[in-house]
Amino acid sequence: MRIYAEQLADHLKAGLKPCYLVFGDEPLQKQESLDAIRRIAAASGFSERHVFALEDNPEWQEVESCCHALSLFASRQILEIELGEKLPRDWPEKSQQLAANLHPDLLLILHGPRLSAAQSKAKWFDNLSRQGVYIPINFPDSRFFPRWMQQRAQLHGLKVQPEGIQFLCHAFEGNLLGAAQELEKLALLKLPQPIGLLQLQESVTRQNHFTPFQFIDTLLEGKVNRAQRMLLQLRGEGVELGMLAWALARELEQLLMLKLASDGGQPLAPLLEKARIWSSRQPLYQQALQRLNSSQLQQLIAVTVLLDRAVRRFETEEAWLLLQSVSLGFRHEAALTLVQS
Repeated sequence: MRIYAEQLADHLKAGLKPCYLVFGDEPLQKQESLDAIRRIAAASGFSERHVFALEDNPEWQEVESCCHALSLFASRQILEIELGEKLPRDWPEKSQQLAANLHPDLLLILHGPRLSAAQSKAKWFDNLSRQGVYIPINFPDSRFFPRWMQQRAQLHGLKVQPEGIQFLCHAFEGNLLGAAQELEKLALLKLPQPIGLLQLQESVTRQNHFTPFQFIDTLLEGKVNRAQRMLLQLRGEGVELGMLAWALARELEQLLMLKLASDGGQPLAPLLEKARIWSSRQPLYQQALQRLNSSQLQQLIAVTVLLDRAVRRFETEEAWLLLQSVSLGFRHEAALTLVQS
């Protein structure tokens, strides 16, 4: 079963499932989801909690003992395992054992960073998600961020005018934790309600934050002006230039492969599935492939070659200018021009 973080509270009212898989990179929703599961588990008699962080080669004896023996002090236990980006070599085998050993007095919680497409299709994941619940934790889509902000404000008893909600969304884009903390502060200030734009501009410090994933998804949407702002902020935050250049080149190569196959008459939907592109990102790819032609994609890839060369030569300023050029090239069949210093 798959649900989203905003659905978890209603789901938990119906009782706990044997296991929960909470994976993603957005810290606020992730922490609140884990806290909600733990809170309901405690109320259901799971009074003992065992926490493990698995490295490349963990000791499994303690983990396995939690599955086979009940505590002397608690009849029901939580087994919580944090996974890293790189899973242990024997994880497929061990996770199969965990799935087989689940029982009503043991609650399994797995959590970690965003799963790759391959991990989300792996047998271990399919096995555990069938027995329990998978909760992907993602940053809200920009289309739905105002709704999240409105609901969060209401939780704190705040009434905010529509233009105020839009201002808060711009001020805290990509930073839900900062937004939540700011709304708590606004509730304490006891401002006259409904709170308007001018009041917020005087009271709020902008704390927007972006990730490389958001930057690339914004390019796929064709929102190049927004992508330029994100790129400037990523640079100011010290994001590794080489990683950003590599990720962008990989996406462009994927786009060109799909475009050529699609132009050759192959249906796009099976191509996206075969490329293991997450279902949530497939509409972004479809937008980009409708907007960009194969010639433009080849030109963009040629610029990423120059970008890679600049990164390897530590020509930092040149590399950032080339990144800007590639970003601008995601416009609708725009003529590609290189940004000059």
